Amino acid sequence: MSQDAAETTVPRGPGELTGRGTVDPFPQAPTFTASLDQRQGVVRARGHLDVLAADLLCGSIVALQRRGHRQVTVRLRPLATADDAARELLARLADTLAAEGVRLVVE
Repeated sequence: MSQDAAETTVPRGPGELTGRGTVDPFPQAPTFTASLDQRQGVVRARGHLDVLAADLLCGSIVALQRRGHRQVTVRLRPLATADDAARELLARLADTLAAEGVRLVVE
């Protein structure tokens, strides 16, 4: 067996040993994060709120409502953005909650 042939059969990185790709050394930061204050009924959000993130956010809002909060506040921190579909989803949730006597405030 020649040196060249042996060289082509040796894995080049740790991921090649298992057939999986290597781990990204620079993973992407999440585009949206939120922290929940269950005691005060406040959600603090930052990043870009798209419709998928808004759907997850709605779940957190409903969870606060189920814990007995009559007002839930969403604070979009500085540099937070929301696209039209996300705003529409939050507006629909606000209407639904209002019918149940809960106020949704988005700051």
